[in-house]
Amino acid sequence: MQKSVDISVVIVNYNVKEFLSNLLNAIKKAKHDLSLEIFVVDNASSDNSVPYLSKQYPEITFIKNSRNIGFAKANNQAIKKANGTYTLLINPDTLISEDTLITLRRYMDGHPQTGACGCKILNPDGSFAPESRRSIPTPLSALWKVLGLTTLFPRNKTFAEYYLSWMDEDRPSQVPVLSGAFMFFRTQILRELDGFDEQFFMYGEDIDLCYRTSKAGYQIDYVPSTSIIHYKGESTKKDNIDYIVLFNRAMLQFFRKHYSYSYSISLRILIVIGILARGFVTYATTLFRRGIQPMIDLGIINCILIGGFVWRYHISFSFIFSDYRPTYLIVNGVVSLLFLVGSINHEIYGRQRNSIVAVLKANFWAFGGASIITFFLRQFAFSRLILLVGFLLSTFLMAILRLIRKNSGSTIRTGRGTFNSVRVLIVGLNNRTPELARKLQSKVEKNYEVVGVLRNDHLKGKFTTEGIPVLGELSDISEVIHRYRIGQVLFLLNALSYKEILHVITKYRKPGILYKLVPESLDFVIGKANVEYLDDMPVVDVDIAYQSAWNRFIKRFFDVVLSSLVLITSSIIMLPAIIFSPASPKSVHMFGNPNKGLSLTFFSPVNKHFYKNLYLLIWHIFRGRMSFVGAPVHYVGHQDLVYKPGLTGLRQINESRLYHPDDKLKYEIYYLQNYSIWLDIDILIKSLTNRVYSLQFLELDEADSL
Repeated sequence: MQKSVDISVVIVNYNVKEFLSNLLNAIKKAKHDLSLEIFVVDNASSDNSVPYLSKQYPEITFIKNSRNIGFAKANNQAIKKANGTYTLLINPDTLISEDTLITLRRYMDGHPQTGACGCKILNPDGSFAPESRRSIPTPLSALWKVLGLTTLFPRNKTFAEYYLSWMDEDRPSQVPVLSGAFMFFRTQILRELDGFDEQFFMYGEDIDLCYRTSKAGYQIDYVPSTSIIHYKGESTKKDNIDYIVLFNRAMLQFFRKHYSYSYSISLRILIVIGILARGFVTYATTLFRRGIQPMIDLGIINCILIGGFVWRYHISFSFIFSDYRPTYLIVNGVVSLLFLVGSINHEIYGRQRNSIVAVLKANFWAFGGASIITFFLRQFAFSRLILLVGFLLSTFLMAILRLIRKNSGSTIRTGRGTFNSVRVLIVGLNNRTPELARKLQSKVEKNYEVVGVLRNDHLKGKFTTEGIPVLGELSDISEVIHRYRIGQVLFLLNALSYKEILHVITKYRKPGILYKLVPESLDFVIGKANVEYLDDMPVVDVDIAYQSAWNRFIKRFFDVVLSSLVLITSSIIMLPAIIFSPASPKSVHMFGNPNKGLSLTFFSPVNKHFYKNLYLLIWHIFRGRMSFVGAPVHYVGHQDLVYKPGLTGLRQINESRLYHPDDKLKYEIYYLQNYSIWLDIDILIKSLTNRVYSLQFLELDEADSL
């Protein structure tokens, strides 16, 4: 005899195994005394989802498809096998609360006229997701949305019909449409309706199913007493253009199926034109948004070229259009075209959109290429000086714009190219909190700074934090975020309930803050748009970039040039101060190398003679005994990490927040393996902007060293 099942859970997965794993853990906590069966339909994922998940969840039924058959068909595969009184259709990139299943089951038991219900859906930042409840799209409601009136008048019943935004998000109500991300159905009704219409590949099938449910005489209810988080679109990894095409095609399908015979031919034509126009406008808007940065960059290049021409040939701005010959305009076009080719090649509007190195390469491609072309085509000859100045100025201005963009706001996602570290708050205190902090701070390329931890309200039991400050309790989160300028908040799932997390992000909404989840395994972090693994795969890199002959030459060349400039510009003041100083310099024995001692000369006391000693350090750099960026001066390094001591360094600028010796070693290994002159420049900029100069000689115990 088959055991009765309360709820069948159906999840369609496509390349989001981490999100799905997190959801399955949440379902396990929400189970309580309910009898569940869970179906995961995998649409030919390429991320090893089924083997990864089947080992962790052997009790789950996996249906593996050899190709991506679409959302509707995949759901129907599991619906046909469902034995539960109710069936929950849920996206893998969601997170439910501990009370979600119980709340909705009780609601459905008490409302026999209801065929399906949904709950409040939250965005990752805690804001209300308007698709929690919607209307059936009609030609008029779609028109108001296309014209932007839905956004302008969110409380007007006529214009706001599409998302029903005039309704209170916390008021239970009967609604026409639920979000396909979360639909709680009576299984019997799903069977009566034959599940989703498989004509819909993706998008629109939820509207169609709800429409048919209502037409069959069943009620659809919105139950906001429980809520979930939806990491919108993560299961599709959709590109905006693809989404626009798929969504508008689905709307056209829905109209043809349900409305095409209700209107005259002329009105039908107008509606189709309206849907196509909406798609075109959205498409054009997306292209324009993507094109803003290239247009700005091309504007910079061409303004510099024209300005250089005016400057070089002393031409009045009023005569630019008459004196700027067509042949020179051709040069502008060549430089612009070469820049676009270089930008595509170096992905400066894609993965490398914030990379200054990529901008430098694209500009070198553009101006260098133009210089070569005009050398062979004398009729288009342009001033080489203007091209050189254009190259330097455009690279500088584009770099400044990218630095400003990358450092604006608190939601910095990576460390390279940023002046400040990514300030992280861990919420949840238990015996694994210090381990999480160590893993975060060992992610050298992310430049995380764990500011502190918030413990659970009324926490019982004592846990060590290994030097990480406890800043308060969960209820203090709003004040802590503001006081410590937090950029990212990480919730430790094995220390908090899902209900607590949902409550916090709903109540303490802060614009610009990234809320992320860390599962019990501490293997990865789930954010709004990505999954970040905390444990890197162990890789033995035989080729150390720092040991490259070319990199060592460039590093030494950079040290000589920069130290020469500093020494020359400051010698007028510093040399007399050193020569006529009443104090005599003394030799200090330091250890940049465990095998060879490093002896440097300084004035004592070091704090009193700060600038003299800094000048001497620059002199040591010029002589080749030190580098601007390198190992800690008085640090006895690891036997395998022998490199020149530096005025500052990757480890030095992060020293104050590295609690574990292994973390310090990871920073040094990262520097040696990923070395480039651009990394040195990045470290120098961070040292200057954060006023962390890492002059270790000032930190020495003078009684022992001098």
